[in-house]
Amino acid sequence: MPDGAFSKQLPHYEYRPAQLKMAQAVDEALRENRTLLVEAATGTGKTWAYLLPAILSGKKLIVSTGTKTLQDQLFFKDLSLLAKTLPRPFHACMMKGKANYLCLHRFYESLQQTTLSGMGVSSDLALVQEWAMTTQSGDRAEIAGLSEYSPVWQEVSIKGDACLGGQCPEYSRCYLTRLKQEAAAADVVVVNHHLFFSDLSLKNNGYGEILPRYGALVFDEAHLLEEVATQFFGVSFSNHRIDDFVRDAERALRYGKDVDSACFEQCRILPRYAALFFKYFRKESERYRLRARDFHADVLAAGAELLQSFKQLERLIEKLPFKSDDIKHIAERIMPLEQDLSVFLEGNKAERDLVYWAEHRGNSVFLHTSPLDVSGILREKLFRGESPIILTSATLSTQGHFDFVKTRLGIEDTDEMKLTTAFEYEKQALLYLPSHLPPPVSPHFTSAISEEIVRILMKSKGRAFLLFTSWRNLEAVYQNISLQLPYRLLKQGTQPKQVLIEAFRKDRSSVLLGTSSFWQGVDVSGEALSCVIIDKLPFASPGDPLTAARIEALSQQGKAAFVTYQIPLALLSLRQGIGRLIRSRRDRGLIAILDHRITQKSYGKTFLESLPNAPKTDDFSDVRSFFDAPQSERSNRAKTA
Repeated sequence: MPDGAFSKQLPHYEYRPAQLKMAQAVDEALRENRTLLVEAATGTGKTWAYLLPAILSGKKLIVSTGTKTLQDQLFFKDLSLLAKTLPRPFHACMMKGKANYLCLHRFYESLQQTTLSGMGVSSDLALVQEWAMTTQSGDRAEIAGLSEYSPVWQEVSIKGDACLGGQCPEYSRCYLTRLKQEAAAADVVVVNHHLFFSDLSLKNNGYGEILPRYGALVFDEAHLLEEVATQFFGVSFSNHRIDDFVRDAERALRYGKDVDSACFEQCRILPRYAALFFKYFRKESERYRLRARDFHADVLAAGAELLQSFKQLERLIEKLPFKSDDIKHIAERIMPLEQDLSVFLEGNKAERDLVYWAEHRGNSVFLHTSPLDVSGILREKLFRGESPIILTSATLSTQGHFDFVKTRLGIEDTDEMKLTTAFEYEKQALLYLPSHLPPPVSPHFTSAISEEIVRILMKSKGRAFLLFTSWRNLEAVYQNISLQLPYRLLKQGTQPKQVLIEAFRKDRSSVLLGTSSFWQGVDVSGEALSCVIIDKLPFASPGDPLTAARIEALSQQGKAAFVTYQIPLALLSLRQGIGRLIRSRRDRGLIAILDHRITQKSYGKTFLESLPNAPKTDDFSDVRSFFDAPQSERSNRAKTA
């Protein structure tokens, strides 16, 4: 309320009627045990709108977010403020995936004898050792100087299938054990979608659960749910996983007693058979669909030899006169590896509801099965009506309704709410839709948009996000513009995401170039971000194995995949990208979409209708006027553009 408790805690508090309306809807859904879909435009204040009624309901609450960044914001900022403001005391905790936490057992073993060598290892190890002496949480986020890809962290962190659980000698002191105990006692548990669906899939497979039982569930950034759920309800098998297993096996055997040397020899043999098998899946495409022809006789023979190599190690371990808990656990890990390998050697022709595909990242090759459609799984495992579930995001609807997201997630009985933006886009923004550029399929597209981008950035004085639909376009444009601009260019992949975003905030004339992960979850307010440029409409690549398989399946069902799947998915992505620009009522800026299909194709009207209510132009003189005008005059200039 205008004169409520929050107005006394926050110096710039703004009363928002839409926020109150959402809070009332959340409260009703919690009381009536309902599922609620809420599209809350940027500026609604949706976080408090669901946290406040959920905490006051007294129900055990899990809040799942799409990104670790939002997870940290919820825990350290929003919940901290609520704890000071609400009359009802509550306890909150935050849980991340196992790999984020120090494994004391593996750490103490590394102190005795590390298996690592190479540049930076000793300094990273010293950094981790110093931190380990004082940390209370074991969360690697506390070590600012440790590289995201440090091999030392891989050596000492908790690994899902390598965790000894209750058999670990450090179980009572384990950071994860203590965190699970804290979560069981907490009123609010903040997680991310990856952890939530990892836990749900463990329950699905009959393994031990990570998260406590809950009385209410909130999904923030709920537009990401299908993508994340798909990752966890399939099978993955990789040479990277085998390398991890062999490294752990050698470590366990090295610390064991009376270990037959044949076990070590078999550990050395395993990677050789793995290399012979995975070489058949190293193709030029980074991601491609697996067909029956990819499993020809030579592949199956190499796979069979790899399978026998696992079985031989299993037999050798079984014969050992004494087996430590570590060695017993290594033996237990062999069967899941055998089972997952067998999925690709035996089942790839039979499962019609799965897509088989491969990808390679650096030296690692991954084989995957993924469900074509997770709606049935989620309907059965999640949306059963046992607890109230709130799903919210700035982008959940397409073409004015929620049918697409409900169909994709298997939601049948739900309440719905759409809250429009509190921002005045007609005064705060200008939409630039140039019609003179070549189509995206043209070989001249990247050179043409590079020239246009330079022209725009010279007027905006940098201060821009360049959002791309592919790495290829990003790299091409970067090469074209890097020597033409006087501004610092920050390119995705050169540093961790949060480091790049912080650098962008601090350097008020910098330009950040990013692909899919920068289209959402990035919040930069003020003049540091005054321009968002999008290379083309974000249709999922038909060459992507999952997209291609889903298009094929829908076509076989007699459905128009372009209309029912590709367009709605692209609409959600486009709205997410555009949403990076205006984050407060004080923000102003330009949105440029360099794909003339939005104005020249029949389906472009659907995209135009989804854009913010800002003035539209294809005349660059309007862009020039928008940036040249004094701040006080920009809104009036924009109205006439």
